[in-house]
Amino acid sequence: MVNLGIQVFEIYTLQDILGEIPLADKKLEEKLGKETDTLIQKLGQKSKSELQEILSQHINAKREMTKFSGAQALNQDKIEMFHSFLAKYISAIESRLG
Repeated sequence: MVNLGIQVFEIYTLQDILGEIPLADKKLEEKLGKETDTLIQKLGQKSKSELQEILSQHINAKREMTKFSGAQALNQDKIEMFHSFLAKYISAIESRLG
């Protein structure tokens, strides 16, 4: 069973990613880009334990999203878009923990 309430980037849930809204358009891509950049900048203010918790949460979200990759009934462009920004965010967290 999938927990659709898993938070991604603090403002989205897995349900948002898998649902019809928001649309996978240029506006969403720009919003995700800004949100990702803002969250990466805020990583410097987090403790190591907070970073580990955030990393764990987002790795779990990525794992859950991966389960739906290739599902024909879902918007694959949107899933791939979130995967791309999520990978960037996870990489930044891992670098901070480095």
